[in-house]
Amino acid sequence: MKLFEKIAAHLMDEINTGHYRVGAELPPEGQLQKDYDVSRTTVRKAVDLLVDKNMVVRKKGVGLFVAPTLSTQNILEMTGIIKPHIYQNHKKIIKEAYLRQAGSYYNQLLKIKSSELIYYISFLEVAKNSVVKEIFLLPLNNFPDFQISIIKVLSALEITNSGKKKVDKLEQDLQLIVANAELAKQLRCKINDPLFKISNHYFDINREPIAIEYKFASNTKYVVDFT
Repeated sequence: MKLFEKIAAHLMDEINTGHYRVGAELPPEGQLQKDYDVSRTTVRKAVDLLVDKNMVVRKKGVGLFVAPTLSTQNILEMTGIIKPHIYQNHKKIIKEAYLRQAGSYYNQLLKIKSSELIYYISFLEVAKNSVVKEIFLLPLNNFPDFQISIIKVLSALEITNSGKKKVDKLEQDLQLIVANAELAKQLRCKINDPLFKISNHYFDINREPIAIEYKFASNTKYVVDFT
């Protein structure tokens, strides 16, 4: 076994045993070079091998991440519309990420106590000609090992499926709203411009809520038939 294959095998073992969880950020190649005391070329070959085996995702200018366990086929079966490859060139910019109490509104939607903690994560997904704002609400009890780094590499469904419960149902709601000052600035539009607000509620096989996701965009591929 060649040296780069040994390094790749060790990293695979670290992933398989849970040292690096799904979506976790791996050390950069420069750090791996120091850790294994090898050349940059050897580290690059080891990482390339893991990428080829779909165990690691390399995001240019962002870093190395443990690949999601959900397959493209599963994602397409769940939604019929999500194609992860379209997001490869998108840049995600985290705006807010903190723990807060569920309160009297989200405790009803998530079926938890109002005093229980939830992650509130807000980020922008920036492409060449579009900006989408996304908000995730994740109960701490369902996502005890959540790492903000997974936002940069996983799709919405993969993020939701990274907790204790697995997604079985998805309920969506589409609204037409107008942009306030904050949304107008973030989405590069004018105040009172029309925006789409898409609400996604994720449930497990027992119809228990897992997470809530909101999207705000100036355009969408949804088609609404009023006939």
